[in-house]
Amino acid sequence: MKYRLSTILLFTFFITLYVNALKPSTSAIITNGNLSVTVTTSSAGGEYTPRNVVAIWVEDNNGVFVKTLLVNAKRQMRFLTNWLGKNPDGNSVDASTGATVNSYSTLTATWNGTDIAGKVVNNGSYRLCMELSDANATGNFSYFAFTKGATVDKQTPADKPSFSNITISWTPK
Repeated sequence: MKYRLSTILLFTFFITLYVNALKPSTSAIITNGNLSVTVTTSSAGGEYTPRNVVAIWVEDNNGVFVKTLLVNAKRQMRFLTNWLGKNPDGNSVDASTGATVNSYSTLTATWNGTDIAGKVVNNGSYRLCMELSDANATGNFSYFAFTKGATVDKQTPADKPSFSNITISWTPK
């Protein structure tokens, strides 16, 4: 009887291990969707105000660059030091791009959940990063955590230097 019970318990244990090994990990789950971002920019206190350069991009939770959403800077791109530090090539594939802007304004950007290679990234925690400079120097930088997943993540973070009226909304499809 003990032998039979031991065999059944051992068999159950191995079946449980096998079934759990077949389940996808939560980090490998992929949900399609869109992130929309709206932000109003303001002076960083530089000598070129109101002219400014700005970048908005996504990083993973470890600070690894995923994709640029918006960059307005051509010749003065070098002053977006945080963005270039994560993205040395200045990659802006599929991003909204433009020249240095002449005034502060409300900006909008979207992200379809893909990386620079066009591959949909795994669900999980990400950072929406923003940088603005209106000087021949590094400007203001902020980031906001959000979750890409199967549920809506809508946020209105507190204002930060150079960035106000911020809305961040991940909407799964």
